[in-house]
Amino acid sequence: MKTGLVTLVAAMMLSASAFATDTYCKGNEKNLATYLKMHDVLFMQRDETRAGEFYAAEFISHNADEGGSATVKMKPDALKPMWIDSKKNMPDRVLTNDLIVCADDFVIVRVTVTGTQTGPFFGMPAPNKKINMTAIDIYKFKDGKVVERWGNNDGITMLGQLGLLSAYAQMHDAQAAKKAEQK
Repeated sequence: MKTGLVTLVAAMMLSASAFATDTYCKGNEKNLATYLKMHDVLFMQRDETRAGEFYAAEFISHNADEGGSATVKMKPDALKPMWIDSKKNMPDRVLTNDLIVCADDFVIVRVTVTGTQTGPFFGMPAPNKKINMTAIDIYKFKDGKVVERWGNNDGITMLGQLGLLSAYAQMHDAQAAKKAEQK
């Protein structure tokens, strides 16, 4: 318990935005400390070289990043392009934890994402506009590592703020038509 408390305090000191205003994790300090360190290293510093430190060698992703619901087995290296691209295309990005809830092996987080899109976005030119959106992520931990994750973000708000909603819809329709032709 003493080690967990020390780890939790150290994680809190790493990043002011890491600890949420509302945090409910009584009895889950180890998973909370791991999440807070992961938040700082992967989502704030975006150090893609350390993904394996927080994710199991193979984990299940239930993220709906491409729309719909997909369940895919992934390796931590598959996430690296996300952090590399975000450093390049939104260097001022900040994820602020608004709410953290822990239950059993799960850490559930609601974050606010802010930043300026200064690089290409899904193949479209850089809009050089600021965003402010929310996201919810659910992480299941086993032996101190993420073994499953679920995530949704308010992409419609982000696309609207970037002025890309129509362009993204047209690109998505063209991709869907191309897939249909290939069948």
